[in-house]
Formats: sequence, C-alpha cells, structure tokens
Amino acid sequence: MSKNPKKYINEELLKKEPTKEEKDKNIKNKRYPCILAFSGGKDSVVALYLLVKDLRVRPLCITVDNKYMSNEALMNCYKITRYLNVDWMVINRDFTKLFEETILKGESPCRECSNKIIGELRGVAKSLNIDKIVSGHELPFGTSAFKPLKNNITLIRLLAGYNLTEKDRMKILEELPWKNPNLGGYTTNCLVLAPALKEFYKTHNFNFEFNRVCAMVRYGLMTEEEATNALKCPEVPDELYEELKKRGLNIRGD
Repeated sequence: MSKNPKKYINEELLKKEPTKEEKDKNIKNKRYPCILAFSGGKDSVVALYLLVKDLRVRPLCITVDNKYMSNEALMNCYKITRYLNVDWMVINRDFTKLFEETILKGESPCRECSNKIIGELRGVAKSLNIDKIVSGHELPFGTSAFKPLKNNITLIRLLAGYNLTEKDRMKILEELPWKNPNLGGYTTNCLVLAPALKEFYKTHNFNFEFNRVCAMVRYGLMTEEEATNALKCPEVPDELYEELKKRGLNIRGD
C-alpha cells in the first residue's frame, strides 16, 4: 500500500530511513487520533501545522499519489512531515483514465478525484480503526465542517473552523520548509488542474472553480482582486503538457 517515494527524493536523504516493511509495521502498531489527507499543497500543510502546533494532535499523514502530483509537492510532503515529526504514508494509484474521461470532455475532474482519494483514506481508517479523517479544505459542508462517512468515520474540514485568509496561510508557510511549485490554477500540488481548467474554458468559457472562489470571497477568505485573478484562464506551458504525456496523459486539445 505504501512506499518510500525514492524516485522523487534525493537518495542521500534516505540513507537513515527505515525500510518500507519497518514503516508499515510501525504504522500498524500505533494508535493515531486521525488521518490527514496530505497532498503537500499549501492548505494540507497549514492543516498539519495547526493540528500539531495548535491542537497538539499528531495525525497519520497519507498522500494518495494519483500519478499526477508534482515532484515538488511530494518533496514538500517529505520535508514537512519530518520537520513536524509525524508519520507519512504514500498510496500509489493511477488516475489516468479518470482524467482522460473528464478533461477531454471539457468536464472538471476535481470532484471525482477527491472522492476517490477520500475512498482510499477511508479504507485505511477502517483497517486501523481510526474514526476521523481531516482535510485542508477551507469551506464547510454547507453549514458544518463535519461530514459523516461510512463505517462511523467523520470527515473534518479543519480550516473551515479557522477562517484563514490567503495571507494568513502564507504567513504560516513562511515558518516551514515549504516551497511553492508555482503551478497554474488554484493548486500547489496537482499537475492536471491548469490543463483541465484550460480545456473547460474552451467548452464553457468560464472557470469550473467559480462557485468555490465566490464562496471564498463571501466568507472573507479571499479579496475580489484575488478572486478575479484566480478565475482567469491559466497559461499552460508546453513543458507541463510534455510532463503529463510522459506520465501517460495526453490531453492537449490545441
């Protein structure tokens, strides 16, 4: 289920790392208060910081690598979990088919991708008898930050309870060994989002994050200027399309 993501991390950093078998045994023998959906992006990193520093909770961080996370995001996962001294598991999956079926039709892949990731985390939570999964989403489920899942597991959108602006989050990140990979769209971990937004624009002439960005403005988490910039059609460099193609996803619709 998990592995040491050596293809992304400098081998020198891993000389004193425990083996995969040692890590898996350690995780199975521990009791964790919750699982954190950990992508290495700014919101999940801030959520981890708040869990550890504010709530004094040490979660099991789990990254579902869908084959299209940026290498920089995985390096952020590696550095941040070690800096805050928490356990980290990587689950490797291939979401190529999902992205092909949605993006090439001019649809957003985000909801289905998120649902698949939560499904993976719920499976681990059930096997380890953990009843809470925390995510770094800023917006509540309607009026609540809590959502019941199957098997008596609760999904918690931690940042919905903090009301942090973009500047607030960036200030926290400045304290941590985190680097912004500068990807297109409102993401700091996913290689697919910017091309997906661009394809959606071609079909619908607006951004599929419109409702979420508007909600961010209503909650005071984003200024109108920030929202306007966030909703622009992103520029997607040729190098990004080439990287996606190398990983198995050819979605260039020019």
